[in-house]
Amino acid sequence: MIRFSDIIGFSIGLAVTTTMTAADSITLRTAAVCSPRAKSIHLEDVAILEGPEAQAWARLPVAETTGDIVRISITDIRQRLDEAGVHWGRVDLHGGSVRVRPAKAVSAVAPEAMVPMTVKRSAVPVAGTAGARSAVEATGVETLRAAVMRFLVGTLDTTPDSLRIVFDATDDSWLDTTVGETRYEIRALSDMRMSDRLDLEIRRWAEGRPGERRLLKVKPLIRCTVAEAAANLSRHATILPEQVNAVEAWLTPSQRSIRLAPVDVIGQMPVAPVRVGTMFRGRDIRAVKLVDRGDPIMVRCLVGGAAISLKARAESSGGLGETIELRRGRDRETFSATITGPGEAVIDLDVQSRPSGLLVEHPTVDRGA
Repeated sequence: MIRFSDIIGFSIGLAVTTTMTAADSITLRTAAVCSPRAKSIHLEDVAILEGPEAQAWARLPVAETTGDIVRISITDIRQRLDEAGVHWGRVDLHGGSVRVRPAKAVSAVAPEAMVPMTVKRSAVPVAGTAGARSAVEATGVETLRAAVMRFLVGTLDTTPDSLRIVFDATDDSWLDTTVGETRYEIRALSDMRMSDRLDLEIRRWAEGRPGERRLLKVKPLIRCTVAEAAANLSRHATILPEQVNAVEAWLTPSQRSIRLAPVDVIGQMPVAPVRVGTMFRGRDIRAVKLVDRGDPIMVRCLVGGAAISLKARAESSGGLGETIELRRGRDRETFSATITGPGEAVIDLDVQSRPSGLLVEHPTVDRGA
C-alpha cells in the first residue's frame, strides 16, 4: 500500500532533483475592486501573476459582475483555467477565495428599512497627531522633507492624500533645506508595517561618495476604511452587510495591520460576542465552516511545477484558509492541509523564498510624487 509519507518523499525528491525553472505563480487575493462599468472580472483583477506563463492568462474572464459583491473561490479559478487549457506543469495556483466589489460600492443593497452602507468620517481624535502634515505637500516640492514624504507614500503603499506625517520640530530646519543637485539615500531602520514611530536613516552623497548621515524619527498616520460593528453581534452568527459600517479612520501602521475592511468581515462569523462600535480585527472573526469531521477531502500536494492529488478524510472541522488534520485510508498517522474550498485542501511543499516586496531604500530624492 502506498503511504502518504511515500508520496511526500516522492514530491520532495522531485523538488530536489528537478533542474528546470520553477513554475510561474498565480496567487489569489483576498479582496479586490472592479470598475462599476465592467461586465466581466478578469484574472488580473483578482490575482497576483508572477512570471510570463501566468501573466499570459491576465485577461482570462473568471466571473461576471453583478453590481454587488462577487465571491470567487480558488475552485472557480482552477475550473476556468482548466477550460482555457492551462498547463499545470508550468503554473502554480495558490490562495483561498476573493471577494470582488464594484468601485465606489461597499456591499450589497441593504434590506428595506435599513440604511445603505456609507463611509463615515472618524470623529475619534488620534493621540499624538498635533502638527501632522499631509503628504500632498510633497507635490512639486524639492526639499528633503518632500523626499521623505514621497518615500513613505511608496513604502507604506498608500496615496499622498491618505498619509499624514508627524515630524519632530527640532528637525524642521534641515528637513526644509532645498535639495538641488544633492543626492540623498533614505533607508528604513524599523519595521514599516508594525512600528508606530519609524526610524529612518538619511545619508547625503557627494561626488559618488557617502557623506553626512542623520537619523530621523517620524510618526505616519494612514487613512483607512475599516469595518465597524453597526449592531451587537452574537457568537457564531453569520455577519450580514447591514451589520457592518465602513468607517474612515487615521491609523498607525501597526493599527492598520490588524484592522479589517468591510469586504473581509461580511459573511464571516464572530468568535465571541461583538459590541456595537467595535472595529473588527482579524482575531475577532473566523471563516464559515466548510469542512466537517468525516468529510471526504481531495488533497493536492504542490511542489515546484508538480501537483499530486489524493483522497483523504477530515479528522477535524474548519473554514476557508484554516489548517485541519486529515487521514488517508486506514493509515495510523494523520497529516495537515489547508482548506481551499468545500471538500478541498492543499499542501504547499514549495520551499522557494519569494521577495516580500517591502521597499527599504530610496536612492535619490529627485523623483516626483
